[in-house]
Amino acid sequence: MSTIELFTAGCVLLGTVAIGTVIHELSHAAALRAFGVPYAITWLPGENEGFHNGWPFGALASVSPLPTRRDISPFALRTAAVMPVLMTIPVVLALLGILPDPVASGNVTGTAVVVGWLACALPSPRDFSLVWHAEKAVEETRNDPNGEREKGCPK
Repeated sequence: MSTIELFTAGCVLLGTVAIGTVIHELSHAAALRAFGVPYAITWLPGENEGFHNGWPFGALASVSPLPTRRDISPFALRTAAVMPVLMTIPVVLALLGILPDPVASGNVTGTAVVVGWLACALPSPRDFSLVWHAEKAVEETRNDPNGEREKGCPK
């Protein structure tokens, strides 16, 4: 394996993770929209911690449900939290032989794409927190109907 192949695989891995992270957040937004839950997408969130508000070590995007006067179903928040798992569908289809398997060829670049994509399909710790504490997030939203608290889920 040459240095060029490894460098290319590393660049492809970074690009796949960047694209996958954005798709991960957009999958949350799609679920919230489907349930009629208002949300906000923040691009390059952070506290001005360096280059581009923390990137490359921070988030590229963040989706947060907004406070609302109407009731939000905890089921809707839980569903939105686990939506990125659907990003595994192409890999599952490759394992079933329906799509070509980029790892089977031994191509390091194809393997980098699969690894980066699957890494983005994992729910984040914030997502898992919302799955287990959706009722608390709904209650905090109910107690702040005017959106005076910082938007988003409980930290």
